[in-house]
Amino acid sequence: MGEKGKLTLEYYVLPENLERAKEQFKQVKNMLKAFEYWFGAYPFYEDGYKIVEVPYLGMEHQSDISYGNGYVNGYRGSDLSRTGWGKNWDYIIVHESGHEWFGNNITSSDIADMWIHESFTTYSENLLVEYFYGYEMSIRYLNLNKPMIKNKPIAVNPITFIQSAIPTIAVLFAIA
Repeated sequence: MGEKGKLTLEYYVLPENLERAKEQFKQVKNMLKAFEYWFGAYPFYEDGYKIVEVPYLGMEHQSDISYGNGYVNGYRGSDLSRTGWGKNWDYIIVHESGHEWFGNNITSSDIADMWIHESFTTYSENLLVEYFYGYEMSIRYLNLNKPMIKNKPIAVNPITFIQSAIPTIAVLFAIA
């Protein structure tokens, strides 16, 4: 039971991964409970919450996340935070779900501002640590994640990228 009552949880996985998914996705309810504690009600109760298995690592979408983390905790089984705590949950489930509050509700108009989406969502990971393991561990988790901040300029002008991709996509569809 969540902030707005019953939230529908749906998972779409390949048949051969059904048992692994049932086990791995048990952590979703606790994650949602923590995020609703910090951020308020899940923003898309009317749509429900979904996870869809895909052949790539993951991505946020309104009311569902694409999931390709191999049904292991951490980021492909590793601890990005180097704290020892990053393998206590599935990084893709937590990170991409954080975008439901920050990313799917807040949209930047320029890829150069993507840091807004990612910084709030990284903060949500930290708050998950605080909710389950306490303030001191959340500070440790946060401090050990600092080296991942690069502050590099973006490599692609998004307008150029989009304009150059459009003719290619049109050709692909025309050929098909």
